[in-house]
Amino acid sequence: MSSAIERTLIVESRDLDTDARSVATLEIEMPDDHAAQRAQFERAVAPLHPAARLRSFGNGAASFLDSQSLVVAYLCGSSEASPDDRRARETEEIEQQALFAA
Repeated sequence: MSSAIERTLIVESRDLDTDARSVATLEIEMPDDHAAQRAQFERAVAPLHPAARLRSFGNGAASFLDSQSLVVAYLCGSSEASPDDRRARETEEIEQQALFAA
């Protein structure tokens, strides 16, 4: 059974003609399941940019495009990374520190 946690979603858009930009911040329930997360991103962006269609999704972010705008939505904060991802990043940072310690 999958659970959902309250997360902050940032939705940034850029008009392709004028370069005008807008930012919206939403509090949403984000499920654990990858497919459900993708659907939640689509549901969250649809009221703000009804004509935008999902172009890519992964790692807590999604891009959308319509004839007028490029839209990027992403989860705020770094807690999106799995424990394995965080452990790999920490190991890499330790190795880099050792390399430059001499």
